[in-house]
Amino acid sequence: MLRRTVPIFVIVSLLSAICPAPIAAMSTQAEIALGQSEDQQIVASSVIETDPLLNAYVQGVAGNLWNQVQRKDVPYSIKIIKDSQVNSFATVGGFVYVNEGLIDFVQSDDELAGVVGHETGHIERRHVLTANSKAEILDILFGIASIFSPILYEFGGLAEAGLLMKISREDEIQADRYGLQLMSRAGYDPEAMVTIMAHLGVLQDEHDDAVSKYLEDHPDPKARVAHLMGYPELDPTEVTPTQQLVQASSDEERARYDFARLRLDQLLAKDPQSSEALLELGQSELALGLPNKSEQTLAEAAQLGTPLTRATANQRIAALRAMEVQRVTLTKPNLPKLQSAVQAAQAAQLADATQISDRAAEGKGQIKSVQDRLETLQYEIPDFSRINIHRGSRVEAVEKNITSIARSVNSTLEDAGSDQSPIGGVGSLDKNKESGLLKESADIYSEMLAPLSMSPVPAESVAILPSYPSMMNELTLADGEMLRSVDAARASLTMLDQSLGDLDELLKELDRAQISFNGDISPSEYTTLAPLMHKNVDEFNAAATAASQGLQLFNLARARQLSTRITLLGLGTSPQLYSTLQYALQQRFGSSGIDYRTMLHDDLTPGDVVAATIVAADIKSTPESVIAEAKASNQTIVDIANAHKMHAWPLEIFMGLVYLDYTDDPAKELRKADGTLAIDLDKLGL
Repeated sequence: MLRRTVPIFVIVSLLSAICPAPIAAMSTQAEIALGQSEDQQIVASSVIETDPLLNAYVQGVAGNLWNQVQRKDVPYSIKIIKDSQVNSFATVGGFVYVNEGLIDFVQSDDELAGVVGHETGHIERRHVLTANSKAEILDILFGIASIFSPILYEFGGLAEAGLLMKISREDEIQADRYGLQLMSRAGYDPEAMVTIMAHLGVLQDEHDDAVSKYLEDHPDPKARVAHLMGYPELDPTEVTPTQQLVQASSDEERARYDFARLRLDQLLAKDPQSSEALLELGQSELALGLPNKSEQTLAEAAQLGTPLTRATANQRIAALRAMEVQRVTLTKPNLPKLQSAVQAAQAAQLADATQISDRAAEGKGQIKSVQDRLETLQYEIPDFSRINIHRGSRVEAVEKNITSIARSVNSTLEDAGSDQSPIGGVGSLDKNKESGLLKESADIYSEMLAPLSMSPVPAESVAILPSYPSMMNELTLADGEMLRSVDAARASLTMLDQSLGDLDELLKELDRAQISFNGDISPSEYTTLAPLMHKNVDEFNAAATAASQGLQLFNLARARQLSTRITLLGLGTSPQLYSTLQYALQQRFGSSGIDYRTMLHDDLTPGDVVAATIVAADIKSTPESVIAEAKASNQTIVDIANAHKMHAWPLEIFMGLVYLDYTDDPAKELRKADGTLAIDLDKLGL
């Protein structure tokens, strides 16, 4: 009789492989071989993100850190796991993994570098498999069996039995310390390790389920910050003004304008005559929407500086004035008519929101029903733990099919019902329950209406008004995609629910199978099982595909919202401001988009330009070609991304990073977290 199949066998094998000797006693080759074995299990049991642009981004950040490591004989690699939980982990031999949820959570390249640096620290210091690493591996492997149990009680039982070694506090501190050093050497801002702890701490106090896994696998952010604040990289008394200026310049080069301005303000508070700091501050002020202030600051730098500084400042002033010649005064729209149009769109969104949230609520009921059925089915899962599975055997084929089914079940539930997917993420506009994408659209409409009620309308807002029709179109399309995404998610859950009957039949048939003396099932029994397995695999794959299509629509809606957010920043209101966007795009994607006059002539928004630049980078094209395709087909840039089968989630991630280049406020973030974490703001100079 077969009970408790693949995962127990795999986990017992894994534990027996890692327990005999500490990692420190292993050769590097043996460590790499062990890591490769674990990697095969992780890849087989989870869904790995394959989007080339997103992987290039994550690998680029990780690669910058790994250029600084001491263990040059370790072939470091990083993979993105399709999981909305905010988490990361490392195994031995250079293997690092980050969840999609973590990439969505971090607010800058520097924060991602802080996470990867920490995990790299565990590998560099040859820690025995850390608790977070083993917990994550076992969680994934147990997923093969316990996916049929939302409670994951087997995993909890193992933890209580003490089979998971707890990572020592010293090792965690050491990994943070090493990660901080890597970040600094690679040119990333070490304070980002504090800001991400601040974000985690805030969500921890809000009891946000998205970070529960991270907080289970990693120490309390409060304790980690207390130690971080004691390191010289975060102590301004250990950093010279020259080093601070270099860090500010590095922030500017990576389009982290708010961070650069913060550092430069600190530096100038101590040395108001620093012409180099004034020169850099002028650039940051321009990016943050202060072109007049920028010119004043540059003029001050020209008066105080060396001949070289004066020449540079004067060149930049001349460039600003030359850009001013390119300014185009757009026709001011009919304000009452525009206000009525926005109010009508807002009312339509409110009506759509009721329908969307109602269907999402029904979807949550479906998820509960599916989970209940899966929990019942867990008791029928067969057990291969007493069998040595031979490569090429019929038992191995059964194992692979069960693993495939479990992976599809995981993927369907993740794409349909997590907080970053349709049913869990569209939210509601019900009073005192406003949340999710619906709240985001409502907030954008409110921001659009705010200046229209002023008399006179502020000049900076007037320059954005011509983009309002395009922005309203994007938000309307986003509402439609939200509704369709929820419907697609619910359809996938219906397919999943219907397939559970066939899975029940397969599991009962497996329970009747007999194992021969050579550890395999007979050809006749396999002949009976094969069509049932193939049918189940096809059905569950179809459910997973339907759920992924719903998630694509959901993320298209998120990308549209970000497009409007970027446009509301006012980056298209002057050639000077637009030049900073072009610079940010060049730094991130190797293309500056399109020029200012072309943007205006083609009736595009800055959000359109950002989206077109990202799509072009993903499909190996040019922003001009993407825009031309959109105009020829009378579609939006986001539509073109979808037509080219670009994953909408990376599109949304990259648009969010560009938006955060302009809006990330380190002082505000840390002050918000000050009541939660032991952050000495004065020590950070905030």
